[in-house]
Amino acid sequence: MTINELKKIALHAAKGTVPAEFANQEVDVNAAFVDGLKELAGSVNQFMKNRYDIYEILIETVDQVMPKKVIDTLGMFADIQQVGQNQKAIFKKKVGKARARQFLTQVGLSGVYETFRLDSTTFEVAAHAVGGGATVDFERVLDGAESLAEVMEVITEGLTDAVFVEVHKALRAAINAQDRPAANKVTVSSFEADKMAKLVSVVRAYGQGAVIFACPEFIADMGPDAIVPVPTSGNYGGVYSPADIEAIHNNGYINIFRGTPIVQIPQSFIDENNAKTWIDPQYAYVLPTGNDKVVKIVLEGATQVKDHENKDNSMEVFAWKKMGCAILTNYNWGIYRNTHVADTYYNPYENL
Repeated sequence: MTINELKKIALHAAKGTVPAEFANQEVDVNAAFVDGLKELAGSVNQFMKNRYDIYEILIETVDQVMPKKVIDTLGMFADIQQVGQNQKAIFKKKVGKARARQFLTQVGLSGVYETFRLDSTTFEVAAHAVGGGATVDFERVLDGAESLAEVMEVITEGLTDAVFVEVHKALRAAINAQDRPAANKVTVSSFEADKMAKLVSVVRAYGQGAVIFACPEFIADMGPDAIVPVPTSGNYGGVYSPADIEAIHNNGYINIFRGTPIVQIPQSFIDENNAKTWIDPQYAYVLPTGNDKVVKIVLEGATQVKDHENKDNSMEVFAWKKMGCAILTNYNWGIYRNTHVADTYYNPYENL
């Protein structure tokens, strides 16, 4: 198999599609990709000879697949720009709309009309390198216990998840903003559907709709939404949406709350004891969709890959990409904190 053929198969394997020439055949694209990598890295010497071709396949796969995944998932409430290496990501910030809204609510039948401009200004979102690595043990590769395809998949998913982490960090950093209205934040010791609905109602006023951005632990604590509340007395326990019950049965979580989609933030652990998580599970963020989006994301340049050979002949493969995130105004999005959810978040900045 040639390098170009393997690149093509790698992209189809990452996207879950099948090449056109194999459309009428029962072909396992993932297996074909693994077989192709074995031809390039069936031994240590083969890998050392072909490793830069393999890294090029990894880079091209990540740079085509990752942005699409990010846009598909976050595009409803985030503006995402891809720029070249060392290029600036410039976003427009609309101004004047808050004045227009206030102006319209205060106009009387014979009032004095104020004139104003719906102008715009620009700002730059800086990017920084985010990455990680994986160890390739060639003895295990030769024995079939590990594969380079798995390493490439882990790196691709890891860089995609890093974008979610960047968004979470930016949102969480804005929690204590001085100009955040009281109507835009909720802190309670349980999930209360009516308070979430009120928060969604506030945010919807600033967009075409709203979306709830939360991690699995928070969503699990939401449970099914009661159409008819649990009574203070009586023999029935409330009435719930059949769609919620089915979603929890099939996936473990609801995926929509009173017409508002829920986007799940990928969660993971940062320690070997599975005790500390990289996303704070107590927080959910309600963001407006359409119009001027709250979240601004930049992906800069190509993914970079390098390696390091250890004394035991294993190889550490590192990959990183420059990315950044910024959050706009505080009055058009909301935060819901449920302290009933276990606090497993580890903030590395607390110990600096």
